[in-house]
Amino acid sequence: MSTTPILPFKNNFYSDNQPPRTAALSGENKADVVIVGGGIVGLCSAYTLREAGLDVVVLEREHVGFGTSGRHLGHVTPQMWDMGGDAQLGGWAQASLDTTEQMIVNEGIDCGFNRCTFWLPALNERTAVNLPLSAKIYGDLGLDVELIGADEFDLVTYKTFGAFGMHNQARLEPYEFMRGMRDVLLRKGVRLFEGTNVTNVDSGAEVVVRTNHGSIRAPKVVLAVNAYSAQFPFLKSFMMPVHTYSIATAPLAAAAARTVGPLKSQDLMIFDYGRDEDDPHFYQRLRADGRFIFGGGDPVFPASTEQTAPDNNPEQFRLVHAEMVRRYPSLGQAPIEAAWGGAMTFTANGLPIIKEVPGQDNVIVALVGNGNGVGLGAAAGPLVKGLVLGRDSIDASTQRFLKFCSWPQQ
Repeated sequence: MSTTPILPFKNNFYSDNQPPRTAALSGENKADVVIVGGGIVGLCSAYTLREAGLDVVVLEREHVGFGTSGRHLGHVTPQMWDMGGDAQLGGWAQASLDTTEQMIVNEGIDCGFNRCTFWLPALNERTAVNLPLSAKIYGDLGLDVELIGADEFDLVTYKTFGAFGMHNQARLEPYEFMRGMRDVLLRKGVRLFEGTNVTNVDSGAEVVVRTNHGSIRAPKVVLAVNAYSAQFPFLKSFMMPVHTYSIATAPLAAAAARTVGPLKSQDLMIFDYGRDEDDPHFYQRLRADGRFIFGGGDPVFPASTEQTAPDNNPEQFRLVHAEMVRRYPSLGQAPIEAAWGGAMTFTANGLPIIKEVPGQDNVIVALVGNGNGVGLGAAAGPLVKGLVLGRDSIDASTQRFLKFCSWPQQ
């Protein structure tokens, strides 16, 4: 009789060793720009602004890589937004992959960045009928898209009803990327204060960011806190934090890995296509080290918008494990190395928000969650730069994409 193996909770599957935190902010300070949040958006924005010559301060409540930016699957898919068929927007998003890759190469960040295909297989006939439309939508954006018919998708061993793939996407190891960016910023002179909880942001001619043990003044502040945006009351109506949960096996032997799919699937990202109340959304990745990551299900909402759901959720871990075994019975007794959760933001209009707060032009909000991976977060720097230094500081195509990142209608 099959039994559920131990599902050991770990705050972050990817981070066994964390360097000592930088000192927390204390006393009264000044900077050209303050970034609240040490996730992907915050660090990549800090990088771009520092390259432009600004004195940049980053405030992080925990440590760099603590939140979802350091915990997710590692897909880099900046085009996964409703761009209304606008090929210019799609082109900018696709080109941002090159910019991200070049930054990683130039700065020597060892995070396993590689190009790959992002596959979305349909699990039933209801969702499969929309595959051609999705392929056309992303094809019209200029992406290299492939449509596969029913029973022809052989990169998983469970039954599918067709799939579409977006070629020339990318993957990386998220925590390694975050820690690499941390090292780069410190080397370039960005002032990073970890263990620093922001308690208030006072707008005015200068913005004053107050923390538990100090404050800092700056002409501009960027709020890049993703799922933790609810700590700022004026953002509650624009976003909803939700949690997703994942498990990771111990390294699989080659024979066991072949029951998941061809070994080349370690180079792929696979997400279920389509979703309705009968079809919870799951995702998977077979890593090069043989560890298999499986996660998803129905998103878990917090009790209120002022908080996030718990990271440690044994019930959700069991549900994720049960679905993994349903699809791959051979993994029923595979040892599980870690089970973890992560909070992400869904914006009210389903689009990225990189915009000045209405009536507070020197307070900038940068939210690019929605479960769409590293992609646009890593590319947020030039967009944030256009708001900090003025739109004439960025090229016309970046200005156009920045206009796309707007506030939801209230």
